[in-house]
Amino acid sequence: MVNDVIAQTPFMLPSVWHRYLFLFGLISLAGGMLFGAVPTSVPQFILLGNWLLEKNYHQKWQQLKSNHIFWILASLFILHIFGMTYTQNMQKGLDELRIKLPLLILPLVLFSSPTITDKEFKFTLRVFFFGVLLSSIYCYLVYAGFTKKTIIDIRQASVFMSHIRYSICIAFAIMGLLYFTIKASKPIIKLIKLVVVAWLLYFMIQLQMATGLICLALVGCLLSIVYVMKHCSRTILFTFFICIALCVFVIVKKSMTSLAVFESNPNSSKNLPLKTTRNGRYYKHDTSFEIAENGNLILINICDEELNNEWNKRSTIDYNGADKKGNALRYTLWRYLASKGYLKDSVGVNLLTNEDIIKIEKGQTNYQFDINSGLVSKWRELIWGYKLYKSGANPSGQSLNMRLEFWKTGWNIVKLHPWFGVGTGDIQDSYNQMYTLLNSNLDVVWRLRSHNQYLAITVAFGVFGLVIFLVYLLYPAFTLKNDIHELYWPFFLMFLLSFLTEDTLETQAGVTSFIFFQTLFLWMANHRAKISGHYKTT
Repeated sequence: MVNDVIAQTPFMLPSVWHRYLFLFGLISLAGGMLFGAVPTSVPQFILLGNWLLEKNYHQKWQQLKSNHIFWILASLFILHIFGMTYTQNMQKGLDELRIKLPLLILPLVLFSSPTITDKEFKFTLRVFFFGVLLSSIYCYLVYAGFTKKTIIDIRQASVFMSHIRYSICIAFAIMGLLYFTIKASKPIIKLIKLVVVAWLLYFMIQLQMATGLICLALVGCLLSIVYVMKHCSRTILFTFFICIALCVFVIVKKSMTSLAVFESNPNSSKNLPLKTTRNGRYYKHDTSFEIAENGNLILINICDEELNNEWNKRSTIDYNGADKKGNALRYTLWRYLASKGYLKDSVGVNLLTNEDIIKIEKGQTNYQFDINSGLVSKWRELIWGYKLYKSGANPSGQSLNMRLEFWKTGWNIVKLHPWFGVGTGDIQDSYNQMYTLLNSNLDVVWRLRSHNQYLAITVAFGVFGLVIFLVYLLYPAFTLKNDIHELYWPFFLMFLLSFLTEDTLETQAGVTSFIFFQTLFLWMANHRAKISGHYKTT
């Protein structure tokens, strides 16, 4: 850190003040980006404003112009500028550039500034971890109903950023806390960090953060394998691989078995269509719909008239209305009755307990599986949606199935514009046109973009852009691998995995969370590499 106040010209702050402003902006961004747009934007304005007021532009340019890592990091923003030269929708293109500004601002400011000390780096990470903890506590209070916010979809509990992007931030925080737990010398510090890790894991499970948990598990296993291969004997390595293989086998087997959760039981008498109810009214059936709950077909033995009459006597939510998750209540009721093996008529409704009625009103479709049962509920939701999708149903609102539609649509756009894509501002317009051309079943409100960062880049900039993007991701990591901090790898690998199911760099929160750590780690590694002589910038 600068310790001396350098002589300044009028209207210039002392250099030590600039240093403090720089650190304040950096640390504020580390914690603030977890709490929405304003706490994400203001620290970046502070960093950029301080950089401009500091002047010394010639010296900064000398630092930047020969630094290969800086230009690699700046290349992604430059690619978006290049895409403006052939885009049709200039306004959308300018909006894209505004969202992508952190891709340029943070590398520009950091790579032309003196590096921070290890102590300052650790403090910055601790502020981020503390921000994750605070935001998770608030989001859990929202989820548990302690605020006035009504939660229909559990993803709405992630009030500050996308559910998936937030889960990746939490997963990285868990890896960071475990890393510092190992490094800590005081038992009480280790215990506190482990308690926070346990809380964050519980939080992720309760809020069904499947993407973050999968990334955490995969990256954790991969890094553990690398560590064991480097530091342990062959016997330990062999034992470790056997344990990993057994865990994978059990998970895969359990997952494959659970795929049959909505299969019908052909030997069950409850799957026989009946003609009339006890009251002499006719049932309706759809035997072509073969999806079941607990082995019992859903769309057989339904008497709407009796269901309507009896349900409305027991609930304030109308039979033809929506449950508290926003789904048609009648379908929720049919599925719940099927899960119990009851007929869908007056008899079936009267067999339900008051507790059952409350569960159905909340949107629970199976008496054995609570809607708040964490990952089990999420897994059932994915399987159910996929079954419907395969049967030709509208995938709107189903996260996995919509992504399949997004990817199919994106791939068709790429086939029409393979080399340079559609340009920076024409992505959504191209998707809208392709959805119409393919006669997609998606509702208009759900006709979104790729939800895959690699595909998003290819749609916008073609194969040329994808190559630039892959170089952007891989070149700095491998160039600086000898000097980069150990925590870079869990961050880097988790984001690479998340790019498969999320277009992270298409929103301000996603761009900032990625480029902040990407720049921070590479900036410090670049400084170490110049000192050690591993990498030269000239």
